[in-house]
Amino acid sequence: STVITTFQMSFAAAAIVYIIYLLTCDKTIYSKKFNVAMSLMTIVTSSLVMAMQANIVISLGMVGALSIVRFRTAIKEPKDLLFLFWSISNGIIIGAGLFSIFCVLAVVLSVALIIFELIPARRKSMLLVVNLESIDDETAISKELKNHKIRFKVKSRNVFRDRADIMYEISTRKDRQLMTDLSKLNSILSLNLIKQD
Repeated sequence: STVITTFQMSFAAAAIVYIIYLLTCDKTIYSKKFNVAMSLMTIVTSSLVMAMQANIVISLGMVGALSIVRFRTAIKEPKDLLFLFWSISNGIIIGAGLFSIFCVLAVVLSVALIIFELIPARRKSMLLVVNLESIDDETAISKELKNHKIRFKVKSRNVFRDRADIMYEISTRKDRQLMTDLSKLNSILSLNLIKQD
């Protein structure tokens, strides 16, 4: 009965982690395979903890076996690391039979993640790359940016014999209007606006 209860709780924990990750993950980097593997890690960890509690020889063997495991996949997102740690923690807590701690942790962490996901992020800066006929035309670009009341910072200047490339870091909501107005300047050969992530 203890084993059945533990696996039921582990499956419930895996489902919670799966759903919360699905709701809060950025859709451009979402991987279903990663989500499934991470969620099922709770079940694996809880079964390991149960086995280690049952026999001291098994627990020593597990320590030896787990010490040689090396994870080669780099975790690119800090949130993914949080979810991995949450899955492993769920497995340890449930495997130890501390179901009340699991329930409190699941509620608190789920609510916190959803609330923090709903808080809007600070407006991200963009990179404006301007290709000019001459470096002397840089003042016209700066003047146009000031007319739009955009704070900007020059990140790089590349000067060639027949042209100049300047990269600005800007922050604006009216990027389409800015590009339209800048394209009217005669000295501009090309414009690129890159949104950073």
